[in-house]
Amino acid sequence: MSSAHSLPAKAPAPVPVSSGPSAVQKFVQDKDWKFYAAVASVSLLAGAGIYYLTRPSSSPETDEPKSSKSKSKKKKSKKKAAANKEASTPEEKASESSSDKAKDAANDSNEDVETMSAETIATLSEKRRLEHSHTLKTRGNSMYSAKKWDEAIRLYSQAIAFHPDPVFYSNRAACYSIVGKFDKVIEDTTLALTMNPTYVKALGRRAHAYESTGKHQEAMHDFTALCILDGFKNESFAQSMERNLKKVADVKAKDILKTREERLPSKTFMSAYLDSFRKTPVPETKPEEEETGDGQFQLAEYYLGQREYQKAMEAYNKAIELNTTHIAKALNMRGTFTFLMGDGKKALADFDKAIELDPNYVQTYIKRGSIFMEQGDAMKTFTEFETAISIDASDPNIYYHRGQVFFITGEYESAAKDYIKSIELEPKFVFSHIQYGVAQYKLGNISDAMNIFKKALKDFPESGDVNNYYGELLLDQQQFDQAFERFDKAIKLKPSNPLPYINKALLVFQWKQDPAGAERLCLQSLDADPECDVAIATLGQLFLQQGKIEKAIEYFDKSIDMARTEAELTSALGFREAANSQLVFARDYPEQSKALKR
Repeated sequence: MSSAHSLPAKAPAPVPVSSGPSAVQKFVQDKDWKFYAAVASVSLLAGAGIYYLTRPSSSPETDEPKSSKSKSKKKKSKKKAAANKEASTPEEKASESSSDKAKDAANDSNEDVETMSAETIATLSEKRRLEHSHTLKTRGNSMYSAKKWDEAIRLYSQAIAFHPDPVFYSNRAACYSIVGKFDKVIEDTTLALTMNPTYVKALGRRAHAYESTGKHQEAMHDFTALCILDGFKNESFAQSMERNLKKVADVKAKDILKTREERLPSKTFMSAYLDSFRKTPVPETKPEEEETGDGQFQLAEYYLGQREYQKAMEAYNKAIELNTTHIAKALNMRGTFTFLMGDGKKALADFDKAIELDPNYVQTYIKRGSIFMEQGDAMKTFTEFETAISIDASDPNIYYHRGQVFFITGEYESAAKDYIKSIELEPKFVFSHIQYGVAQYKLGNISDAMNIFKKALKDFPESGDVNNYYGELLLDQQQFDQAFERFDKAIKLKPSNPLPYINKALLVFQWKQDPAGAERLCLQSLDADPECDVAIATLGQLFLQQGKIEKAIEYFDKSIDMARTEAELTSALGFREAANSQLVFARDYPEQSKALKR
């Protein structure tokens, strides 16, 4: 969900209003889609999954090598072994001639089963080969329990020579895993899974072997399959899937950024951030395109007022090259555009130079504080605001933006105080009222928050933003009729703003259970702003929720193309890769995939 203006590195203006799950987020709570809940928190990974990797994951089931089991489990093993001994069909038993028995007996006595050659094994009956294979498997299990891994591998290999069985391959893979031969683990578990595609133990061993050899994409696919086949009961599977998903997304993000050209974000994103500063006068008519520094600066200011941001950036850059007399402000704006494109280091150089040329221009300190906030340096961030206050304590921009820093860090009481100060200094700045109401809502002062918004509706009757964010509060409280009315009003007042369409889409999806209607509204939001990243990401999740995986991937790819920062790119790649894992599961496990949809 959206909300009012935040630091640009974190979100395209707004800070989330709702403390509860949104309509799109809600679907991940369903079992069939719980896998995607992990994706949504890729940036919050912890080390809990390490337990699964370091514990003896090779410890066997009743038919695999073991160090200790309860008596009841031993009885089950014996019953299972007895059942295996009786595995031959009645027809096979009837057809086994006395000469075959005599031949088997002669071969058995001539050569020990542990060293029997392939040629001799081939002369045995199927029943005898099966019996000997289980004898060898049992001996292999004993060697495994004794931690004699090479001996266990030799015995499992001989068991396979008598009778290839997925359990034997998986057991041998367990030994290979312990001695660090992960390529062998992958080879054996793949053979086991060819025989039994839903063999969870083998799948888990292969997943860990893939991860151990740096094949994180393959590991992610296997852990995804484990999550689904296991019914999402094993949290370590989800954590392991998430861990590998993050590694895949991180690597791909870095590769993309190596060759990606920098570009400005969507007009909605740009406008949201730039509108969070009080307006200064700009030319209403287009100036002559003079090849002078000041001429280019005036042209840039005009384009800024017209929201033609690419042209404005080019003109500011040219004004700097031509040494405009407004050099500090031009550097400030070029730094702003650079920051919004995701290059904080380059932007910081422009802000530093701007402050050197004009140390009293308060706005530059605020923006430089935003960069320090993005870098996680709270001390430098607040120092910038204190410096700005020492220069001009009456500038309302300082308190609004410091309030945003407090809001993002969860210090809602401090945020509310700064929003109040901003309102006192500039009562007509609508976003201070909006964020003050949101802060009260976050503090749990619901009645106060609703009253703040009701007053704002009267004070700013032509503001689509007030209607939109008030609608979000109503939606969060499940007051669907009233929320619907507010989103419609917001669209009517400001049809060029895509956010009310998206909020209305979530409402239609949640309240009316109409995914097709939600899609149409999101597409309308793209008519308002074709590059609205929030709309594109929401469409991807809507398609994902409906099982339209290919369509979801199409929109996640668009999100990848639009991502500005490495963090945004990693997140978008995470969703795309997660959706792709669902496609891989459907391909590899068609029957189980069908069952999920029933």
